[in-house]
Amino acid sequence: MAEPTAPTVHYEHKFPVLLAILGAFALYLLLPESISLFPRWVVPIAGVFVLLPLIIMNPRRVSRETTWSRWLGIGFALALAAVNQYYVVVIVMQLVNGLIDGPSILLTAFAVWITNVIAFSLVYWELDKGGPYARRIEGVRDEAPQDFQFPQQQNDTRWDPVFFDYAYFSLSNMMAFSPTDTMPLTLRAKGLMAYQALTGFVLLALVISRAVNILT
Repeated sequence: MAEPTAPTVHYEHKFPVLLAILGAFALYLLLPESISLFPRWVVPIAGVFVLLPLIIMNPRRVSRETTWSRWLGIGFALALAAVNQYYVVVIVMQLVNGLIDGPSILLTAFAVWITNVIAFSLVYWELDKGGPYARRIEGVRDEAPQDFQFPQQQNDTRWDPVFFDYAYFSLSNMMAFSPTDTMPLTLRAKGLMAYQALTGFVLLALVISRAVNILT
């Protein structure tokens, strides 16, 4: 009697993740020098150096993982989100003090808003159920909490989210300031969502509206 074959593991493709990160780097290059803590090229260059080991390890799909690669991926996502929060604070301070003109506010707010979506989608993607590798390999960090429940998971326990699912969820949270079809299950997920929604509110309701008033 033939032994049952192990199910084929469909490792997640890295192209959407890298494309989103490169998009964030490109937006950082558009930020005005007046609001930058350091030259605009520093964040993209530093990010590329951090990403290189992860790309070399998994050039096409997330099919391998080590302790250092796991923490490097989480650290990169959190660092990108932290850098973006700095820009949110600087935009508000310069707006209050009248140190930045209307067109610059619009450009900066747009760039920071989009990079915030990307940064938080990376954080969600890295943390949920132990990360993209563990979500597809049984026995790897099975004790890791499930931070989010997607609609597909209610009917199909074998369904696993990909980066685009987290990017869509991050975008909807920035626009609606609340969960839409995906529910946060843990305290850290709710905390991250609340903070992201707050920054989205500040950028959309305060900064952009004020910039429009300046232009008119």
